[in-house]
Amino acid sequence: MSWWKTATVAVAALGSLLLVEVLSGGFDAVSGEYFLKQPAGRPSAEDVFSDLRSQGYRMYDTIKQELPEAYVALKSGMEAIAARSATAAEARDETLQAVVAVRRKHAQSIYRAPDDSLYPAIKSQLDLLELVDARETPATCASFVVSGGAALGRPDQHYLLAFDAIAADVFQAIGAARENPQPTEASTDADWEELYKTMTAQGATTDDIRSLTALDPRDENLCKVMKLFLRGILAVEAPGGRRLRAEIAYGIAVS
Repeated sequence: MSWWKTATVAVAALGSLLLVEVLSGGFDAVSGEYFLKQPAGRPSAEDVFSDLRSQGYRMYDTIKQELPEAYVALKSGMEAIAARSATAAEARDETLQAVVAVRRKHAQSIYRAPDDSLYPAIKSQLDLLELVDARETPATCASFVVSGGAALGRPDQHYLLAFDAIAADVFQAIGAARENPQPTEASTDADWEELYKTMTAQGATTDDIRSLTALDPRDENLCKVMKLFLRGILAVEAPGGRRLRAEIAYGIAVS
């Protein structure tokens, strides 16, 4: 597998964590468990979303704005889960599956998203990696790149907000695609060569590129290299840059 294909797979895996590992790890309000912990007079889904909004979470508000029909269905589903007194695990899993289904259903539209909506989705990935790098050891950060949220234990609110930003920005790009009917073309070898040149100009070495190909969790240089990769994706100019950014954002959305 080419170095850039390996790196793209890794980035997509990071982007899926909000809807796979973080929810399962304890984000009770988003997962639906919030309902099941309330006494008589359970809150509506809107009450839950309002509580999340007050804490800085954006994903559900973004879905409401960009995909209103999907939002109504998600809200109804959450309230149906609560009404039948599902277990906490059932509530979490069913809500998770519903949000994943929405994301995957609309993933293909990412290729129609305007470039200015793709930037935030990728920048939020970089922001998350910067956060992990700043708070964890190089070994833990490398493990995070390869294995995902399991490397972080039980994520705290700083991490949860970072994952939420990724999800919100991906849904924002999906929504923006509705106003941009012309899909971008598939990325070319020349586009990826331009990324390689950009990364080299930013300081990447041949060994760094090998790190992206190997994705070895024992490689304490891996976190730095993945940040170079994401910065390079953001830096390559359109139209080639847009094609690259669409590839990365699609990988996040469909994962």
